[in-house]
Amino acid sequence: MRISCRLALLLCLAMLCLTGCWNRKELNELAVVLAAGIDSVDDQYEVSLQIVDPSAMSKHRIGDRSPVLVFSEKAPTIFEALRKMTTHSSRKMYIAHLRFLIVDEKTARTSIQEPMGLWFRDHEARPDFYIAVAKDVRAKDLLGLVTPTEVLPAMDLHKSLKVSERTWAPTAAVNVKELFKALKKEGISPILTGLTIRGDMQKGMRLENAKQPISPAEFQFMGIGVFRDDQLVGWLDETESKALNYIKNKVVNTVGRMKCPDSEQDFVVEVIETETKMDATIKHGQPHVKLDVFVEGNIGEVHCQGDLRDVKVIRALEQAASDELLSVLEAGIHKVQKVYGSDVFGMGEVFHRKYPKQWKEWKHDWNDRFKNDLKVEISIDYQIRKFGKVIGPLEKKEQE
Repeated sequence: MRISCRLALLLCLAMLCLTGCWNRKELNELAVVLAAGIDSVDDQYEVSLQIVDPSAMSKHRIGDRSPVLVFSEKAPTIFEALRKMTTHSSRKMYIAHLRFLIVDEKTARTSIQEPMGLWFRDHEARPDFYIAVAKDVRAKDLLGLVTPTEVLPAMDLHKSLKVSERTWAPTAAVNVKELFKALKKEGISPILTGLTIRGDMQKGMRLENAKQPISPAEFQFMGIGVFRDDQLVGWLDETESKALNYIKNKVVNTVGRMKCPDSEQDFVVEVIETETKMDATIKHGQPHVKLDVFVEGNIGEVHCQGDLRDVKVIRALEQAASDELLSVLEAGIHKVQKVYGSDVFGMGEVFHRKYPKQWKEWKHDWNDRFKNDLKVEISIDYQIRKFGKVIGPLEKKEQE
């Protein structure tokens, strides 16, 4: 009898540990947000949210419905706009699964930090979603685009930016945590990739955009935006963006086209490994940076004359590739340094670590020193490893 009482007491205590969460929210009470957009309209923020339509995603879907819905609301602050959406939505917006955030160019040029305050602070938001700037288009329009590759447009944007950064290089997959660090760290300024719509935007917002082989409209990542402090000051083109990623050691895999050493024909190298080491020194009281760039690649296409088994031919191609990359890096540095005067490379951060006492004097006007006083020296070690199954260019058959 005594054992039974003890067992009953133990079971009662165990039941206390099996109770549900006091602040739980059922799935049928939430609207799962996958993407968000922020536009500046009439001194207010227009916040647009792309949410999953549960009925359209189920196995027993009813009718020809879009898999996502877009809700928009205007307010002086982001938080107010989110809560105002409950006036025309039966579910509370749940942002824990946010995968992509788009900010329009007007907002980015005014201040990126102010509208990002909620996303930095809110306990529901996870710090792994990507951020981009809407270029020549509204963020709301980008959220309304029907994407053909993925059922959920937000996942298409998220995956495409990640793959593009790893295999092409002129884009930057920046998540909210990296943006926060760039805004708060000394000696480095933020960057964000541009995003636009290519084609007929109105047709791209219909379901038919995903029901034909050639879509009337599609999104496209285009260039990298340069920020000074928390304001967008300009854009880098494709080549300059690639230079930025080389210097920031972000290139994983990409393709480069160069001129042949002995002709006007081209050859193409697939870059398979890169490493950039940045070293800071002070010469004659002025900042100086040395970049040591290592690149390893394979021949992808070649229209140059010569036997690729010949070491001299390979060395000539390596030199041509090295010269071309040097030109790209110098052009990218010149654009960022002389035109925008914003240290997006993080060179000031290197000085901060190596010369902390000197940095206390320089940090207040570092962007001006970066623009006017900093000298950059570049050294490149370019190595071509493989050239495929063909040892020379594919020549046309001569006419008899």
